[in-house]
Order: sequence, then structure tokens, then C-alpha cells
Amino acid sequence: MAEMKRLNLRVANKQSSNLKLISSAIKSISEKGIKETTMSDVSQGAGLSQGIVNFHFKSKELLLIETLKFISNEYLQSFQNCLKKSGLDPCKQIIAIINNDFSKKICSRDKIALWFTFFSEVKFKPAYHQICKQRDLYYQKMTENIFRELIKLEKSKISLTNVSNGLQALVMGLWLDQLVDPDTFKRKKAKEICFNFIKSNFPKQFKNIL
Repeated sequence: MAEMKRLNLRVANKQSSNLKLISSAIKSISEKGIKETTMSDVSQGAGLSQGIVNFHFKSKELLLIETLKFISNEYLQSFQNCLKKSGLDPCKQIIAIINNDFSKKICSRDKIALWFTFFSEVKFKPAYHQICKQRDLYYQKMTENIFRELIKLEKSKISLTNVSNGLQALVMGLWLDQLVDPDTFKRKKAKEICFNFIKSNFPKQFKNIL
């Protein structure tokens, strides 16, 4: 029993240190970029020793990959949770996705800066490309399924690809606005722009909702 408690404590401490280091990496990369971020920056930001960083992550590249995996998994989990809570109604589902994309947890300036920093590196780093591609393909697949149902209900001839890609491009553009002009960026306004895009394509379905 005592040995099990010690083991659980070690696991909890390791997880806590991991989270501190990844959170520090997110902050440092968002402010300084990938190339300028050092293991020392990450350890200092986390309030941990350099040795602890080296113990958890054998190299800077491994730390970068795990940081990207963390925010990707965080996004996918949040995305899945919002869909589960919204039920089977496609109108509620697409509203939930937009609300999630501009929630404080997902749409923080540090995390958005991190996404765009890694996006700029995917051409040169296959590992980054694979992680980003996994998230993007899942988003595309799920939104296309929802839009396919909305098109059917609306009895519209709108292009599935156009409306799905249009929403994704709109979200990415508004995320970028937060980085370029954070003082004027408003989550409420960003969601309103996306909702207006949805309403313009599916006026019958969202007439009494948005």
C-alpha cells in the first residue's frame, strides 16, 4: 500500500512538472518564436531546474513536438466535448463549434500565436505537419458532416466544400486578427461574424436561432 502511494505520488509529480514545462514552452514560443526559445527559458518560466527539463524532454525538439501535441489534443478534446453536449441537432452543433473556437481556453493569444508559429514550420518539419494535419482533417470531416445535414435540411445547392472551407478560413482569419490587433479583437464580435456567415448560407435553419 505504501509503495503504491509513493508510485502514485511520483506519477502525479511527473505530470505536474510536465504541465508546468509545456505551459512555459507555450508562453516562451508565443513571445520569442521557436528558434529563439531555449530549454533554459522553459525551465525558468516553469520555476524548475534545467535538470528537470532534460529529465522530461531529452531535447528541445522533443519538447516542441510534445507542446504541439498538447495543444492539438486539448483542442480535439474540447471540440469533441462541445459536440457531445450539443446533441444531434446540426444547428446546435455548428454553434457549439464556433463558441468553442473562440472560448478563452482555446482562443488565448499565447495558444493562437503557437499555432501560427508551428504552421510556419510544417513545410520543414514532417512531425509538425502530421500533428497539424490530424487536427485539420478531423475538423474538416466533422464540419462537413454537419454542413451536409444542414444543406439537406435547407434544400440548398450550396457547395459543401465551399461552406466548410469558408468557415475554417474565417475562423483562422479571426484568430490571426487577435495576434495582429489584440487591443481591438473581441470574442463576441468574432463569433458574430461567424454566425452571420452561417446564417447567410442557411437562412431557414437559423431564422429563429441566431
